[in-house]
Amino acid sequence: MELTEPGPVILFAGVAVVLFLLLVLGRPRWGGRVARAGLRGAQVLVLNLAVVALCFTLLNDQYVFYSSWADLLGSRSTQVLEHHGGSARSAEQARVPGPSLADVSGRRDFRLPQPGARLQSYSLRYPGTGMTATVLVHLPSGYDPSSARTYPVVLGLHGFPGTPAGFAHLNFLATADTMTAEHRLAPSIFVIPTVDVPDGLDTECIDGPAGTPQTETWLAREIPEWAVQHLRVRTDRSAWVTMGYSYGGWCAALLAMRHPGIFGGAIVLQGYFRPDFLSGYDPLSPSALRPYDLVRLARYRPPPVGLWVLTSRQDSLSYPSTAAFLAAARAPLDVTATVLATGGHRASVFEPYSAAALTWVARTFEPFRG
Repeated sequence: MELTEPGPVILFAGVAVVLFLLLVLGRPRWGGRVARAGLRGAQVLVLNLAVVALCFTLLNDQYVFYSSWADLLGSRSTQVLEHHGGSARSAEQARVPGPSLADVSGRRDFRLPQPGARLQSYSLRYPGTGMTATVLVHLPSGYDPSSARTYPVVLGLHGFPGTPAGFAHLNFLATADTMTAEHRLAPSIFVIPTVDVPDGLDTECIDGPAGTPQTETWLAREIPEWAVQHLRVRTDRSAWVTMGYSYGGWCAALLAMRHPGIFGGAIVLQGYFRPDFLSGYDPLSPSALRPYDLVRLARYRPPPVGLWVLTSRQDSLSYPSTAAFLAAARAPLDVTATVLATGGHRASVFEPYSAAALTWVARTFEPFRG
């Protein structure tokens, strides 16, 4: 019975009603006058405690001050580890109807623009803009484009404002190399696209109206399909995971939650779970944005994907919607979360957790196991 489920409200309300009725009826009538007075006093005390607890659970259900009993009881700890929703195994093995990368057709060309280099740079046409965008690809050691061996993929998503180089300069790639060398992570390809075109436009990773950037299409369809046609990648959904920080964390969650036939899971580092546009670009009406409310999606139509989430209670951008998301998560969605007691919205807070996040990927999804 989780803190944010209906159970605590029903329990405390039931206790309060029963105690109130007992007091009104003067029941029970055990012992003498002093004993009965003591019993009435105890009933009044417990009734008040039950009412206070009921009010707290009702307010917490609305504002999500605490996302779980562990969060409530561990508020003084440096971090709280939580699990919500279903199981990682069921999320990984679920059959998801609809488009998948196994259906991608078209000409294959696995030649590399910079033969022999582990970090490749491509320039691709970005949908809805007529412009091109940079896509970086970090290859595992020993990658041979002429070999038939295929690799799992991490789709790396930078923050806002940001570039693929910003993602590459953080410790994610170095951490993956170390873990691969230690056989804790399978050799993997990191595909790191430019998220927004033109630069500086906050699309929140959604498709705007015709003639505007089609960011969701770019990240959820065109980049994965391009990767299948130009890189030696696996096509099963459990071999594709999104990974992002801040704005990129929101995009990572959005892609996995809305496209479970392509992505098996997501790493969300201090991201958020509802779109948060900057002023000057608000492409869709509130009703059209409703499908992008991942909190609502987690509660009413949870997809069979796994998420590893990091947030901080002091992070005013990440924590409010993340706490609501954790409270709403239902099976078959599987969420593993680390909630920090302190820490602002910055790289020095989330970078130390890159190994923990990639360890979760390796343990959760068979293609990534070292």
